[in-house]
Amino acid sequence: MLETLEHMQIPVRDLNRAVQWYTEHLGFRLGHKDGHRIAFLHLADGPMLMLWETKDETTANFSVNGTDFPVLLYRTRRIRELHDLLVRLGAPIQLYLDEGFGWVLKFYDPDGNLWGVIQHKE
Repeated sequence: MLETLEHMQIPVRDLNRAVQWYTEHLGFRLGHKDGHRIAFLHLADGPMLMLWETKDETTANFSVNGTDFPVLLYRTRRIRELHDLLVRLGAPIQLYLDEGFGWVLKFYDPDGNLWGVIQHKE
C-alpha cells in the first residue's frame, strides 16, 4: 500500500523562468532538469516539486463555489518576510490572514498556480 508522497507535479509555461523564480524567491534547490520538459526541485524537507513545461492553459488549482484553492500548502517560520517579498515581486496575493491557529498566505506564482503557506502559532 501507499507509504509516502514522492513528489507533486505542477504546470509551467516557461521551465527556465519557473526554475529561476522558485529557486531565487522561494528557496527551492534544483535537483535535475531535462531540457525544456521537466525539472525536479527540492526543499530541505518534504517531497520533490516537479515542474512540467506545457503550452496548455492549465494550473494546479481547484475551485469550490467559485473560490480558488491551492493544491500545494507549505509551512514556514517567515511568513511576513515571504508576504513582503511577494508583494515586492508583484505576485497576486489572494489571502494573508491570521486564522487564529496561525497565519495563512495564498498567492499566485507567475504561471497562475495558487500556493498556500502557513505559519503555525507557537
